[in-house]
Amino acid sequence: MSPPKILITLLLATATLLGGPQVVYALAAAPDLAVAERLLREGQAKAAYELLIVDELSHSGSEDFDYLLGLAALESGHPDKATLAFERVLAVNPNHAAARLDMGRAFFALGDYEGAKGEFESILKLDPPAAARAVADRYITAIKERSRNSALRTTGYVDVAIGRDTNVNNGPSAAAIYVPLFGVSLALPTASSRLPDNYLSYGAGMEGTFAIDGPWSAVAGLDVRNRSNFKANEFDFLSTEYRAGMQYLQDSNTLRMTLGHNNYDLDGSLFRSIDTVSGDWKHRLSEQTEGSVFFQDSRIRYTQIATRANSSDFFVYGAGITRVYDQGQRTQIFGSAFGGSERATDERPDGDRSLYGARAGVQRALGNEVDLFVLGSYQRSKYEQLNPIFQATREDRQYEVTLGLNWRLNQDWTLRPQAAYLRNDSNLPLNKFNRYDASVTLRRDFR
Repeated sequence: MSPPKILITLLLATATLLGGPQVVYALAAAPDLAVAERLLREGQAKAAYELLIVDELSHSGSEDFDYLLGLAALESGHPDKATLAFERVLAVNPNHAAARLDMGRAFFALGDYEGAKGEFESILKLDPPAAARAVADRYITAIKERSRNSALRTTGYVDVAIGRDTNVNNGPSAAAIYVPLFGVSLALPTASSRLPDNYLSYGAGMEGTFAIDGPWSAVAGLDVRNRSNFKANEFDFLSTEYRAGMQYLQDSNTLRMTLGHNNYDLDGSLFRSIDTVSGDWKHRLSEQTEGSVFFQDSRIRYTQIATRANSSDFFVYGAGITRVYDQGQRTQIFGSAFGGSERATDERPDGDRSLYGARAGVQRALGNEVDLFVLGSYQRSKYEQLNPIFQATREDRQYEVTLGLNWRLNQDWTLRPQAAYLRNDSNLPLNKFNRYDASVTLRRDFR
């Protein structure tokens, strides 16, 4: 071993003993920021981006590194990546004027004019140098001009998925069910038992926002989802949802109220329709934290004679919070709690019900283009009426867990493999079931 290598080995060993991983990190090879700065000055933003991006996971959180990475990403045509880097800079130093100015430029490049305007207005409050003030003023003028000329903004998506579902019909776990009213066990018909199958699914949607006056906008959207099973075609479905409403967006508050209608076709015939009034209010508590409250009031009507008794009026409300706590790994956690009630409108044997539950999740970067997400939910339902057939008052506990990856192939395309597990525990055997669903989805976004 040559003397220099021996020296490096001794230094790293000593650093580990005395200072832990932070000292080792400081001694590790770092990207050459001076070279990156030179490349940017010479107009070689792509080369600077390629130099820095390979070290993002190991050096994100360093103010100087993140700022140069964000600037290189912005100048080389990656404004989405630039916003992530600038967010990390501003999390460490909220008064970093250059990062805030370039964050505004990145939002502008992405077409997020409200976000860009907010950043430029924040710059002006910092009393920046004349050159920075001129840039901010120029962008604000451009945003106002674009807002006058393009009050309508639209987004959309299409996707296709292939998967395996172990219980496409939510069939009960047991093949035969004991019925207390008759004192016998009855075998379930094939269509009512658990049916596993492979499936192909595709969907599309769009939403338009039309600026009306100041913070007010009109919103409208459409989502269509089709799923075709390979064998169990009687459970193929088509879901179509329309919605329209108003949105208020100003400073740290977003308020949205919508009316919606959903048609759910099963095997080519209308199975259920839902009319909904919903609202939610989101409030940004800090740079890293956002809170929300929401409600939904629905009229659910089953159209076929065999299931019409399941029709109901359903109301749910709740509150949630989202927090980004690790800018370097793009980690965010979120959770919500909810409660509600359902009034049976067509003499459902179980009667009305009350319910409560919670949802939670975490999303974390595994690499430059891949995010891991884990979602979980719990819901408990208690019905008010004795079921005459099973001689019991129904109670359900439902659990759901989803694990998946979002792999951004580029700015518009995402590949999402995921696996989900759902279990409904009930004291009525007909309503006790579980299912596994594994799928891979390819999605294209239009912005």
